Amino acid sequence: MTFWKRLSSRFLFLGKAMIPSPLLLTLLLLGIGITTLGAFWGWGWVCFSIYNGILFSLLIIDIYLVKQLPKLIATRQIDSLFEIAEDNTVRLIIRANAPLSTKMWVQDDYPHGFHTSERTFYQVWKNETSKVITYYVKPHRRGRHQFEKIHLRLQSQFRLLHIQQSFTQRMEVKVYPRLEAVRRVRKGFYRRQSLQDGRALYRSFGAGKEFSHIREYIPDDDPRQINWMATARRGKLVSNVYHPEAGQQVAILLDCGRLMGVHNEGRTQLDYALEAVLGYAAIALQRGEQVSFIAFSDQILRFVPLGKGIEHLNRIVEASFDLEPSYKETDYLQVWNLLQSMHRHRSLVTLFTDMGNITFAESLQNLMSYTKKKFAFLTVSMQNPRLIDQLKQPLVTEEDIYRKIAIEELQQERKRVLRYWSNQKVGTLDVMPDQLASAVIDTYLKIRSRVET
Repeated sequence: MTFWKRLSSRFLFLGKAMIPSPLLLTLLLLGIGITTLGAFWGWGWVCFSIYNGILFSLLIIDIYLVKQLPKLIATRQIDSLFEIAEDNTVRLIIRANAPLSTKMWVQDDYPHGFHTSERTFYQVWKNETSKVITYYVKPHRRGRHQFEKIHLRLQSQFRLLHIQQSFTQRMEVKVYPRLEAVRRVRKGFYRRQSLQDGRALYRSFGAGKEFSHIREYIPDDDPRQINWMATARRGKLVSNVYHPEAGQQVAILLDCGRLMGVHNEGRTQLDYALEAVLGYAAIALQRGEQVSFIAFSDQILRFVPLGKGIEHLNRIVEASFDLEPSYKETDYLQVWNLLQSMHRHRSLVTLFTDMGNITFAESLQNLMSYTKKKFAFLTVSMQNPRLIDQLKQPLVTEEDIYRKIAIEELQQERKRVLRYWSNQKVGTLDVMPDQLASAVIDTYLKIRSRVET
């Protein structure tokens, strides 16, 4: 059995080989019919010899022409950045060292589990020397993945043979969380939105009191920052720029425990949380904050100390993009020692976790109690869309009634816990997964606006 598996695997777009085409197999079957018919009239051996002699001669000529085919080279180009659940571009470039006219089928060994609309690409060469095939893959999970070989199958001149070639093009690709929230921050989306809402971001994150330099005035600048003496000298409006006030710090804690592995619409809660974490870090760093990042479950998984600037955001992205749920109970108290040793004052601690942990995890409640005495504390959790959808379903059976009662009690308990921690001066945010990134950024801006004004 093993022998036949190994033998058959050679013909599935693997290695370099010549295999019979469907046309050749059809002609062989036709030869059997002609020979049988000739045997009925007593001309069996004559028909067999003539028919197969002609076919064999054509096959020998076809093999000779195959040897004259141009040399082919296949390479792959991929996007420098892949994002989960997004269409990412892959290009296959096939070159011949001389003009080629044939039909070709192409397959690419993309990582297992990636989704693509097409597996095999059909190409017609008309006296050409190169072809470019573009297709899109949608990764199903974050982390490091491998592209392997590129496989080609060509049709011979007489269409009696298929020639298979494989090119080793092993490439590693990193699949990151969706970075839409980060792009919005970089493009100033939340800044414009806050200005429309009447929140003066530049005053809130102002800019501190230590003078840095002057620059040309832009319409969004605070008029109080205009340097009138420099304006008079230069003949155009210029503004003062100040160093951000020292000491503003944000600690981002990401729970990677068992409950963060729950799936919502094909992605885990950790995927949604990580997308929000990176958008949150981007807006805080853009506003001059110092940001740290800790990912943990039953142990510390990743740690990025305090830092500032866009390069620090890159460090957080690289440290977190391949995090996976550990499927173990989260130990929250282990974070406390690391947190208080790194953040001395004026810190906003934000914990991304599951609401079930906020409700039932005793160690989390202890962490909240310790932290809120020294820092501002914000918990960020996600609602379960499936539970909410089930509340809207019609009640048909007795089981449906019991299920609805259980879900309503769970939702009431959720609200009670959130209300309790809100009364204990712990900020709480509990939204749908697809709203998490925008909601946490907006909440952060409101918190800082209240603190600074």
